[in-house]
Amino acid sequence: MYFEAWRIETRNLFVLDQAYLNLYARNGTSEKEIVCLHCDPSLLPDAEHAKYKRGPHIHMSIAGSPYDNAHIALNGPDLVPTLKSTDALHTSLEWGIAMIRDEILVLMRGQK
Repeated sequence: MYFEAWRIETRNLFVLDQAYLNLYARNGTSEKEIVCLHCDPSLLPDAEHAKYKRGPHIHMSIAGSPYDNAHIALNGPDLVPTLKSTDALHTSLEWGIAMIRDEILVLMRGQK
């Protein structure tokens, strides 16, 4: 599941607040979240955990509490290049998606 949350800043300016990619494993009729790749680029730089949350980061949902709440940042410590444009952010998210494909989904397929 993928979604983006945008808000209108001015008449001609939209701001990306959140981008989320959630991957689930299906077992019969039930689903369990495995991993979440997301970012909150419009967070203020001094917000709690902003250095991990503003850029693309992963939550290993399958790990369970409290580890599923950890923000595993994919970019850092300088987020300026990642957050300079929507294209740069999407390129970074694309890299994270490829990593999930190569490092998690491949392992999941091997378990079947």
